Amino acid sequence: FASSVTGSRQASSLQKCSHTEPELPRHKMTTDETKTGKVWTSWATFFRDHTRFMVELPGYLAAYLWPGRSLDPITLESVMLTVNSVNTCPYCTGLHGQLARMAGAEPDAQAPAVKYATTFAHEAGRGADERAAFESLSKELGDRKASSVRSLCWALLWGKTTGNSINSTRSKLLSLDLMSLTALEVLVFAYYGPLFLVIGVLNALLTKAPPVPPWASTLVGATLYVPQMMHILPMGLASVAARGGSVA
Repeated sequence: FASSVTGSRQASSLQKCSHTEPELPRHKMTTDETKTGKVWTSWATFFRDHTRFMVELPGYLAAYLWPGRSLDPITLESVMLTVNSVNTCPYCTGLHGQLARMAGAEPDAQAPAVKYATTFAHEAGRGADERAAFESLSKELGDRKASSVRSLCWALLWGKTTGNSINSTRSKLLSLDLMSLTALEVLVFAYYGPLFLVIGVLNALLTKAPPVPPWASTLVGATLYVPQMMHILPMGLASVAARGGSVA
């Protein structure tokens, strides 16, 4: 009888474990691995992504200026063009298309940074495939330069998702489809709209710019970092607060 009771308790315990254990992986997938789409549609993804964009800001600048971490302009712009090839943003196409032309950059699909950027673009920077690709990149370029490449990819993900979100909202405004606007769409449009208007004007001006030497290309990129940082940092801090202080 005692053996029967013990067996019943063990069976009951196994049933509880089998019922509850799958809950944790599903929760982690929802919060950590959900991929960013062409535009932002949820506050959770918006806050999560802006937290990451803020964290990557030092690495983004280092890709231009920091010894041991900086990348040559051809690699820089090749990475930017490659990430923008998925869910393409017209603002990013205009800006980095011209910067690439000025730097003489044409993405080489076999270059380590470009191969990683391709995976990053398709996976939106998340998941097992991205992690495996980054590990391979680190082996080829070293951890520091690999981290710079990854920071560039996150910067372009910010740019293209923001630009596409702005254009989506603008289309709704022009068609007077006001009832379908969400609070998130209004926030992104109001906060980032002026910056991307300036980027649009700059894109037109850059079409007249000649090819430039590497040092000038680096200087332009580092200069463009400043207004981006000034917008991302406050939104990143607000996102951390909205997530209860989490920077994960």
